Formats: sequence, structure tokens, C-alpha cells
Amino acid sequence: MINKRIFSQLVLSLAALFLAALPLSAQINPGYDLLQTGSGASVDLSSLNLGVVPLHGNPWDTSLGNTDTIMNRTDTIPSGGGTSNVNVTALFMKSNSSVTYQNQSVDVYVTLNNSAGKIATSTLPQPDALSASSGSVTVSSGGTFNSSITVNADLIFVKAGTSVTDPTNYVDHRAASSITLSSTGSSWTSTPPAGYPSSTTFPSGGGFYPRPVHNASHPVVPASCGTGTGATQPSGATAVLPGAKTGSTISPSTNSTQFARFCLALDTVNTTQ
Repeated sequence: MINKRIFSQLVLSLAALFLAALPLSAQINPGYDLLQTGSGASVDLSSLNLGVVPLHGNPWDTSLGNTDTIMNRTDTIPSGGGTSNVNVTALFMKSNSSVTYQNQSVDVYVTLNNSAGKIATSTLPQPDALSASSGSVTVSSGGTFNSSITVNADLIFVKAGTSVTDPTNYVDHRAASSITLSSTGSSWTSTPPAGYPSSTTFPSGGGFYPRPVHNASHPVVPASCGTGTGATQPSGATAVLPGAKTGSTISPSTNSTQFARFCLALDTVNTTQ
């Protein structure tokens, strides 16, 4: 009798653990997805005679950990699955090393600030007017999703070693070529991964934490707090950012590895940078 009782309790415990690992059946509320750029990101600037320029994420706020990309889901997704519109709220990347442009050494930044004032342009600059960066995500209750998002970012060239937040350092700036990031059969979980930042400025909405594998361009993984090296994009992804030629790919670069920043208790955006 005792053995049967122990066996029954063990079965129930294992079943509970299994169910906890599955996506919840509750609806997914609108919210923000905090992401960090994976290794291998780059921008193809062959049209400017710069070739393919490797990039890494450039986190701007310690309370958000190593977040350098933010997506905003604007619609409620029913418990059985469904589709939400998505807007790109923020993007901040920098070249791994300086390049020569207009006969001088410059650093290249890829930026997008569609935060409606939540992130100051003095922190994440976007000097050019850009077309909307938006798309949609279709979520399955089985733990996978498909997405298609068009990104229109800015290119800023600054004197090497100087701050991108000071316009007097600019050598040039222009809108990057539009690209579309597509993901099919990527995974999501109903609970946040370990170390995922918590923010009242950019709340998740709860119940949806994606790990997209894009068909091309800008590899990303969930953001995290603490220290560590930049994460690697899930297998099957390639990486070429705004301005890239369709179908271009490059091998991941170890130079794109970045240290994560500590998350602070306060999650207000630092506008004094």
C-alpha cells in the first residue's frame, strides 16, 4: 500500500512538472518583448564601399539588462492562439570596429527609436524620419509562433571613439534600406527565461516570451540581467541587418560578443547619458 501511494504521488508530481513546462492556455495580453542581439549580426554597406560591417548590440539602460531591441505586441491573443500586430519600439547597435568612411575613421550605429518618449532621443538617437517598423506575430497554443516584421532603421556615422548621442560628432546619417524579418515555427514559453529583465516601462503583459529564429538578418535571443557574454542565435538563422542584400549571409563573429549589464531595481530609462 505504501509503495502504491508513493508511486501515485510520484506520477502526479511528474505530471505537474510536465504541465508547468507547457505554454499556458490563458490569453496573451499586449506587451513588450525585450531582446538582445545574438552573435553574427552585420549590415551590408557595399553601396557605400564599406562591405559587410559586423555589429553588436548597444544596451542603453542598465535596468533593462543587455536589451538592445524591443518589440511591442499591441493586441490580445486568445487562449487558443491567434495573431497580434507588432511594432518595433527600439533598436540600438554599433559596429564591432571602426571603418574608413569619407576619408576618416568612423563608428557605425544602427538605431531606431519609436518609443513615444519612453526612451529619450538624447539616449537613443534617430536623426532621420523613418517609415514605420511593424508586422505581425501568429501564436500557436502548442508553443510555436510565426512572425513577419518589416524594419526601417537609421544609420549614423560618427567620428571613431566619440559619442553617438552628440550630433556634433556625426559625419553622416541616413535611413537604412528596409528589410523584413520572418520567423516560422519559432518557440515561445509562458514563463520568462532565467534572468529576464522586469520592467514597468516596457511590461511583458505576461504569458509570452519568444525566442525567434529569423530567416535572415538580426539574430536575437531574450534579454537577460547580470554579467555574461552575448548569447548565440538558435540554429538555422543567418545575420545581415538593415541595408543588407537579400539572401546575404555571414558567419558569426566572436567580436560580436558583448558583456551584459546589470539590471537595477529601478527600471526608469536613463535620460542623462
